[in-house]
Amino acid sequence: MKLSQILFHPFLRIAGGPALLLGLATITLTGIIGAGQGLHFDGVLDTHTGKSGPWWLFVSEGLINWISLAVLLLIAGRTISKTAFRSIDLLGTQALSRWPTVLTALACLAPGFQRFSKALAKSIIGLKPGQMPQLPPAGPDAVVFGLVTLFMLACTVWMVALMWRSFSHCCNVRGGKAVATFVISLLLAEVLSKVLIGQLFRLL
Repeated sequence: MKLSQILFHPFLRIAGGPALLLGLATITLTGIIGAGQGLHFDGVLDTHTGKSGPWWLFVSEGLINWISLAVLLLIAGRTISKTAFRSIDLLGTQALSRWPTVLTALACLAPGFQRFSKALAKSIIGLKPGQMPQLPPAGPDAVVFGLVTLFMLACTVWMVALMWRSFSHCCNVRGGKAVATFVISLLLAEVLSKVLIGQLFRLL
């Protein structure tokens, strides 16, 4: 298997149960790394630094993100696909599609990113309406923060590309209709995951 396939289309070789196990391991690992630094994946596409909490909260966020999109894509696939496909293949490969989040969580461990994020949060907290925040001074930490932010965006694009490959490959769908269906499902999943994670925070 070529490196390009491993990075951008691993579903040619990995699907079903193995993909699901690897995907769940990825989601769990991402949550544990995030818990140590207050890094929340609080939406299918969202990543924010925030308050700390129990490790299971961060893992639960990842599970909610995965299942929100996977279920909607499963419904969409059953609706538009003209061929039969296994649900476990789509569920498993969608879980595995989230593996770039591990790289995001590791990148956010950079000390410069941590220091600048905390300074930025302090400048924003307690602001009155209309008051401009006092941004932290530019320096090495600001450069690290910018580079990590760009890397996070790249990982998000990479993850979405994997999600599309999973949907297209498992459901055997192509073309404009498939792309539109995927985009609509992704947007709905983003809203659904935010609502469910919000309810989880209320329970806490």
